[in-house]
Amino acid sequence: MTTTTMHPLAVDYVDRLDRAARRLPRGERRELVEEVSAHLSEATDPGMSEAEIKTVLDRLGDPEDIVEAHWPDEPARPDRRGVHEWTAIFLLLFGGFLVLIGWIAGAILLWTSRAWNTRDKLIGTLIVPGGLASTVVVAILTGTKRKCISATGRPTICTPGPSTAHSILEIALFAVCVVGPIFTAVYLARRAR
Repeated sequence: MTTTTMHPLAVDYVDRLDRAARRLPRGERRELVEEVSAHLSEATDPGMSEAEIKTVLDRLGDPEDIVEAHWPDEPARPDRRGVHEWTAIFLLLFGGFLVLIGWIAGAILLWTSRAWNTRDKLIGTLIVPGGLASTVVVAILTGTKRKCISATGRPTICTPGPSTAHSILEIALFAVCVVGPIFTAVYLARRAR
């Protein structure tokens, strides 16, 4: 693709075409995008006015129409999210509260589904295992901050709390344990389309 010498509107058009062609096989998608990109490189130059660029792009038509014109028999990808997939997403997010058994069941459903590829399944399994229940574990493990010892007849002696850096790390870990499972659930829901 020679988008570096194209007008910004033409570059934006090629990006829209690339997104519209995602449902096509990788090789056909690349071929279509390169073909249109080469045409735009020849038909436009960075010095053209916006009106001239828009005229060229209007002649080409919408990127979605180009994809349909080149591959009209390509069936639309059906929504692959069924009960199996929604249950997997729910259990990966909340199943850890059931003594991790629910999360393990969600992981099994994830790996037995055809809606996701191996990369998606690894992300669903490895980003914060246990789902949102991991926040409870983090809260318990980081909950004790000060220890006070009282001897009979003596004043109470307290050790200092954690350092500021330690507190910041605890907050960051807690945030990861909350955001990670939510990100994973949204990611899997979108990738199952």
